[in-house]
Amino acid sequence: MHSKPKTWETNRLQQLLLEREPLLLPVLDAGQYLVDAMFKMGPTVSTGFEEVAADWVCIDAFARSTGRISEPWEFEALFDMCSAYYHGWCAGASPLAMSPVEIAEAARIAEVDRIRDLD
Repeated sequence: MHSKPKTWETNRLQQLLLEREPLLLPVLDAGQYLVDAMFKMGPTVSTGFEEVAADWVCIDAFARSTGRISEPWEFEALFDMCSAYYHGWCAGASPLAMSPVEIAEAARIAEVDRIRDLD
């Protein structure tokens, strides 16, 4: 949603809001604090040459300085979330890219069709 195709003037989220389109984002209950932590920390960092996913050093520094996360599984989850965000951000640079929600919905429909064909 935060990626900006090269030919667009706004990112995907801004474009959907301008068009008054539904965002179709999943509702998170228990894990919302990890999403909040990821965006507070910043899911990507600049190396001076390019943007990359936040690494273990960034996550460790964020955890130590804020106290927002403390459990090993939270570190792993935050690392995986930053990596997924970065890969989605890179993929979203293509105007033809599908959002993760659209990909999941297409996979669900394909699975329903596959099960229906078995009957």
